[in-house]
Amino acid sequence: MTDMKSTKTRLTGWAFVLAQFALIGLMVVLPREVHYIASDLWRTLGMVLMVAGAGAGFWSAAFLGRGLTPTPVPNGATELVTRGPYRYVRHPMYVSVVLFMGGVAIRSGSWLAWPLFIGLIALFHVKARWEESQLLEVFRGYDAYVSRTPRFVPGIKG
Repeated sequence: MTDMKSTKTRLTGWAFVLAQFALIGLMVVLPREVHYIASDLWRTLGMVLMVAGAGAGFWSAAFLGRGLTPTPVPNGATELVTRGPYRYVRHPMYVSVVLFMGGVAIRSGSWLAWPLFIGLIALFHVKARWEESQLLEVFRGYDAYVSRTPRFVPGIKG
């Protein structure tokens, strides 16, 4: 990879991370006005999603090990990981954030959280596609992994 492509790749990776954290930050900070009161059942569901998301994130990170990076750019510190949560979906870290932030949106009591949450999901779709183009260049066999492993939801190819 040339230095120019390498720089562009790193900058693109960081742009995705900044966009992701901007959406997450807005979801947490912006919805200050209460538009609805979540029932105890919905608040419990929100908490369950947050705990599940946190757990899935730690599980995913543990299997990535030294391959864990803040950006979607492979660091070359590991082989292709297809064990643990990566056996079920190609992007379990993104799934964990979506679960967690879905719980935040439910519990927020603000309709403003929902378009931001949908934007986060859309961002992860774009980010995952871009990341997969990077992974195809780095990991032999990634195309076979893609053909047998769903992107985000077990049992749903994508």
